[in-house]
Amino acid sequence: MLRAFFEQFTDLIYKQKCVVCGCSKTNEFLCKNCLKNVHNLSPFAQKIIEGVNIFCAFKYDENIKILIRNFKFNRRKNAAIPCAALLYDYFKKVCKQNNLDLNPKNSIILCVPSHPLRILERGYCHTELISKEFSKLSGIKTDFKIIKKVKNTLPQYKVRANEKAKNVRGAFKIYPNRSQDKTLILIDDIVTTCATLFEVISSLKEHGYNNIVCFTLAC
Repeated sequence: MLRAFFEQFTDLIYKQKCVVCGCSKTNEFLCKNCLKNVHNLSPFAQKIIEGVNIFCAFKYDENIKILIRNFKFNRRKNAAIPCAALLYDYFKKVCKQNNLDLNPKNSIILCVPSHPLRILERGYCHTELISKEFSKLSGIKTDFKIIKKVKNTLPQYKVRANEKAKNVRGAFKIYPNRSQDKTLILIDDIVTTCATLFEVISSLKEHGYNNIVCFTLAC
């Protein structure tokens, strides 16, 4: 924790380091060289879960993997900024190519939440931080009260593929409000087997949230 605090403090005094390679030549959260070496995905749905289009900005390759892991496990909170910027650029392409009208009047942003104990351990909810930065860029408001994680599950990467659905079953609770008439923009970092998103989307639909579109950083 002290090391992470010291790194963030020195970033403020000196140049900002790239969260992937650590260079400070360009004073950017994600340097241009690292950004070149990512696999962009098409602005069309990579997956469909319960009738919901899942748009993934990048393939989960080396640089994106390092970016997300530094963000989630190495307390690099400032990685939320490049993550949100990359996702927002992709979001604009998706809306243009698919004629999606997702604007502040008819949409609301929410994220796949972490359990309170995991947030306490990490110090923050990474998907919430991305969503907040995404909100600043898009002008679309967030609502993190709709869905909460109530079951402290094992991290999905530690669970066998055939056990992932069971691991997240009943993990989320929905708190309906007056947002049922809006399109929910659901944000997550990674989608692999789709077990978590299936559980979240199914839970939302059971409570009357039928207009959902999902954006993830990688798959």
